[in-house]
Amino acid sequence: MIRTFVAVDLKDESTISQIQEFTKELKRNQPKIKLVEPENLHVTLKFIGNIPENFAPKIYKIIDEDLNQKIFKNSKSQYVLKGVGQFRGYSVIWIKIHGDLSPLNEAKRILEEKLFRELNIKKDKRLKFQPHLTIGRLKKERVNYKTFDVFKKIIKENKDREFGPFTITKIKFKKSTLTPTGPIYTDLSY
Repeated sequence: MIRTFVAVDLKDESTISQIQEFTKELKRNQPKIKLVEPENLHVTLKFIGNIPENFAPKIYKIIDEDLNQKIFKNSKSQYVLKGVGQFRGYSVIWIKIHGDLSPLNEAKRILEEKLFRELNIKKDKRLKFQPHLTIGRLKKERVNYKTFDVFKKIIKENKDREFGPFTITKIKFKKSTLTPTGPIYTDLSY
C-alpha cells in the first residue's frame, strides 16, 4: 500500500518568499506550529490515502490523460494567493486562491468521477471544492495560550494580504511518506 494524493505544486519563488516571511511571524507567536516546508507547498485536489500499488499507474493515467492533456494542455493557469484563513479552530492555517477557478473545479469533478467509476475510490464528502494552500498546522495540545489571542489577530489582520502569483501548468500524482520530522512527498509517474 502507498499513501497518495493529487496536487498542484507552488513553484513561484517570489510567492514562496512572501509566505515564508509571514510564517516566520506565526512561528514567533506559536513556536510549536508545524509549518509546511517551502518545497512541500501545494494545493490538494484530492487526498486519496492508502491504495494498492497496482492502482497507481491507473490513477496516473487519469491525471495525465483527463486532466493534464485536456484541461491544462499547453497552458498556464494564473492565480493569485491572497488572504489568510483557518479551519477547525485554527488547527489548519491556509491561503486562499483567487482567479478563474473553473479549470480547477472541472479537474476536481473529473478526477472524483473517474476514480470512483474506475477504481471505486470514494468521493470526497465535501460537496464544494475550496482550493487553498495549507501553510501550517497547530495541534490543540501544542498551543501557547498566553499568546493565542495575538496569533488569531495576526491571521485576521492578514485576511486580505496578497502573497503573489500561483501558476498551474500541471497536476501531479504524489506519494506521501510519513516520518517523525514530517512528510516526504515524491512525484509519481508511470
